[in-house]
Amino acid sequence: MRRRGGSDRSPERREPLRIRPILAQIAAGYRNDWMLLLGGGLLVFVPIGVLTAFDPFDGYAIGDWGGGWSVVLFLLLAAQVSIPLLGAVFYSGVVAAGEERRRHGVRHSLADVARNLPYRSLIIADVLLLLVMFAGFVALIVPGLVFITWFSLIAPIIEMEGLGARAAFRRSRRLVRPHFWRVAGIVLPLAILQSVLESAGVDAGHALLGNGYLGNWLGWIVSNLLGSPLYALTVLALYFEITAREEGRAGRARPASS
Repeated sequence: MRRRGGSDRSPERREPLRIRPILAQIAAGYRNDWMLLLGGGLLVFVPIGVLTAFDPFDGYAIGDWGGGWSVVLFLLLAAQVSIPLLGAVFYSGVVAAGEERRRHGVRHSLADVARNLPYRSLIIADVLLLLVMFAGFVALIVPGLVFITWFSLIAPIIEMEGLGARAAFRRSRRLVRPHFWRVAGIVLPLAILQSVLESAGVDAGHALLGNGYLGNWLGWIVSNLLGSPLYALTVLALYFEITAREEGRAGRARPASS
């Protein structure tokens, strides 16, 4: 799932990024790929939820995990962090594959996605982004919001262009910078809406199956089915819209052959 990146040069005049076409593309993604979004989500989040739903401290104190059980606790907590991260990376790749098929007619099977995703770069980028945002919010709220906006395109850049994490950070900032306020006007409300949807999913799971293990499991599934495709489709729509503009301007800038 690699495309050649557009030019990073900033021309003197730029047409403002229009939000309505981006929202239309998000809606089209849901309308055309809903089976993929739902099926891929169930494939990923149902089994992972079996692990994440278990709360090792529900009814147990930290001291109850002494001795050899401390190793079990460490492995469990490590798995509850790493496996959902792998699942989120794979699901974003599934959504990207669906969008590439819809937009460009390029088909990728789930097996192709699983084999070819740049897991290492995506995971490193996710971890670094969390650290950068955390540092920004610790310093002041504003830098954290700026970082969220600047680096919102990292995942599609890695998936579509095959760049490493460090290069993806630089390219995301270059692509977003000329459209900063328009991108912020989409990405920041998106983060709030995603959080609301995920909280609603957790509440729905608990309301249906109680506050124990089964409720946690169902809440995990529903919250991710609601929040994950929305985020993935939005950043992909932004990526395709911005890079199309960059490529169009680069083409117009080339001198005509005689």
